[in-house]
Amino acid sequence: MRIRLASLLLSPLLACGLHVPSAWADTTVPSLDKARGAIQTEDARRMYDSQMSGAPQPDRLGVALPDGFTREFLVQQLAPGLDPKRLLVAGVKPWGQRPGTFVAMVCLAATPERAAQLIKFGGGECADLSSDDDKNGAWFGVFGTTPGRAPTLLARTDGPVKTPTDWRNTNIDLPQDLATEDANAPLLSMPTEWKHFDLAAYNIAPGAVAFGVRAGWSEGYSGGGANFEALYLFHIDGPTLRVVFAQPMSFFKSIAGDWHPDGTRDHDMSDASNILVVLPEKTNGYFDLQLRQQGGKWRKTLKWSAAERGYR
Repeated sequence: MRIRLASLLLSPLLACGLHVPSAWADTTVPSLDKARGAIQTEDARRMYDSQMSGAPQPDRLGVALPDGFTREFLVQQLAPGLDPKRLLVAGVKPWGQRPGTFVAMVCLAATPERAAQLIKFGGGECADLSSDDDKNGAWFGVFGTTPGRAPTLLARTDGPVKTPTDWRNTNIDLPQDLATEDANAPLLSMPTEWKHFDLAAYNIAPGAVAFGVRAGWSEGYSGGGANFEALYLFHIDGPTLRVVFAQPMSFFKSIAGDWHPDGTRDHDMSDASNILVVLPEKTNGYFDLQLRQQGGKWRKTLKWSAAERGYR
């Protein structure tokens, strides 16, 4: 029997007219070691593995920099004028959709002191993000390369990315900070972590390809937790690199339930993932994009807004 967890766990919020998550307990497993087998979508399994396996993860941000790139060079090019001692993470990946070019990012803390502290007690992540000035921030760019010469900056973001993910119409469960907001809240949220580059062929217009970055949120519960992931698409617009798409893509939740005499515990597992399809129809010269639920019927089509220079 499918149980709507939101109505069981958050029912006091309903009386207040607040948003509640739409998670469903697709499967109840008798112990945590059975949890992964209950996750139904590939992206959710990947998120679960990165959080729970403890195994070394692939270098999907490109922190092992290619020849010609250094951490100091990337800060100078992507965040000019800022202190390189603020740097937490620098990454570069070859962009196969545009041969001879590389996508790049730098993640900076608010101060050198805060960067040193974060590196000492963790490091290797671009997390604790916000649009606030006292939080970490990430800058992105694209470089061209010519043998025997230093990489050339082709485009970069105007500053740290502050575009929130739009959760207003999605089949993906909401993070708690959004699920408990007032019903009239805009349902926009900055991710808490930049996770990895997504360099699939996002051909958004004839002769124009975007690249993706996966961003995420994580939550801890008593005996369980949840992870959420969004896709950001970046498009070169002259010397500026713009975010043109920021939508939720996947989630998984593990909510602990009843204890058993042997010390194991039930876990209610739920997950969902989407794929992004480039449609043949165009709006204002750009192909329409459609989110499609894996294994489900949910669909959402986004079209290019010339006024906003992105998908809406």
